[in-house]
Amino acid sequence: MRKKVFLFVIIAIIIGGLFYPIYGYLKFDDEINPQKKTIEHSYVVIRYPDSRYLVLRDIEYVNLTAHGWSPPRGSRAYLIKIRGYITGIPEIDLAQVFLSKYDEFTIVVGSPEVSACSKNPSSFYGDCESRALAVSEITVVTSMLFKRYYYWEAIKKGLSNESAKEYAYKETMERKNIRYLSFLTKALIGLGKIGNRDHLCVVILGPAEGASSNQIIIPRPGLIILEGKRDEVLRAEAILIEKLLNVTISS
Repeated sequence: MRKKVFLFVIIAIIIGGLFYPIYGYLKFDDEINPQKKTIEHSYVVIRYPDSRYLVLRDIEYVNLTAHGWSPPRGSRAYLIKIRGYITGIPEIDLAQVFLSKYDEFTIVVGSPEVSACSKNPSSFYGDCESRALAVSEITVVTSMLFKRYYYWEAIKKGLSNESAKEYAYKETMERKNIRYLSFLTKALIGLGKIGNRDHLCVVILGPAEGASSNQIIIPRPGLIILEGKRDEVLRAEAILIEKLLNVTISS
């Protein structure tokens, strides 16, 4: 009898271990894109021919164009929506997530197909150059904001400015993770193991991942989703984040 009970417990543990990540994987879509009603704001991000960017609220863009203004010939404009589910005010949610202190952070650069960009770019469903620029942009922004706390931590310990910078850089690099949007990554996000108050997670979704909208979503503390129907939109979304957080990276 005891052997049967023991065997049953072992089987239950094995089955539970198998289904737990599957449960997280199945929760992924709902976790990154809640269907609850919330406030949504829209911005127009304009990329000038010289690669400078201009960010406008949608109403500002409408007013300017109604009075005869137009961007230089050759510019590209991207309408990007942003919504948050923490306070309900997207700009506040964005700042709250990016400006908080974390133990680690993860940048999910996209599906495993992104790896084709380093081997066979023509096989990638999207624009490898634009995806690389978007990943670089958001990684730099995230790293810069992440390391501030470790810089000030070093200053409080009595380190010099240069030593504090070195300390903050080292801590940031050791706590930085780059992942593809694999089954395991989806499971970890679905289960809340990453993308929480201790572990910041930024997920990039482009055409290769089946993106159907141009939007930034803040579904919960520690989790940010950048979704763009084209890879060039993803960089525009990273630029929008910089502007909303008053961070200067790109011109």
